[in-house]
Amino acid sequence: MAHVSSEIERRKDILATRIFRRTKTFVANELWPILDMIVKHHQEPIEKRKILSDLELKLLETIETEGSIRTDQLRKRLRLGAKENNSRFHRSLSNLESYALIIGAEDPHPETHMHANIWQSWDTRIGEGIDRVRLSYHEALAKLYEKTIDACVLAHEEQMRKWFRWSVDMEPAKEESLKNGRVMKAGPFIIAPRVLRS
Repeated sequence: MAHVSSEIERRKDILATRIFRRTKTFVANELWPILDMIVKHHQEPIEKRKILSDLELKLLETIETEGSIRTDQLRKRLRLGAKENNSRFHRSLSNLESYALIIGAEDPHPETHMHANIWQSWDTRIGEGIDRVRLSYHEALAKLYEKTIDACVLAHEEQMRKWFRWSVDMEPAKEESLKNGRVMKAGPFIIAPRVLRS
């Protein structure tokens, strides 16, 4: 399974992120324009130092400056090689991934006994290869919400609050999607409309 996963995350049309439940999630390129609007929305609070820790900011700045950098080189650059930095370092990388600010893919040519990701910023990874859409942040959230429900088919409404880092902002998106009939509700469940049409 690990081999298949690393093959998928190196594809040009797939991103490996942690936006969904902070677990590895593959995002197809058709969703990149939607996600791009959400990433851009978080750039202002980042610049104002509202949502990231000092370490997360340093990691992000280093990754942006380097363009591409392997995990071990990133640790070395920031002098975080000591074991006591392990959990803080990996937690910070995971947090950046959960906002889709950085994208990691396993190094296809690792040194012996070394499994390391190569990190890029969102903008470096997607480059100019996406169609920019004119969506507001809230419209982008609604689209992402609808696509997620469509992929899940059925989800318990209470569980959905744990899906995304920006879950507070998802509540109005959910209400809008319900109102427009792009998702349906049955008891405590949110359902993709295609289920009821089949």
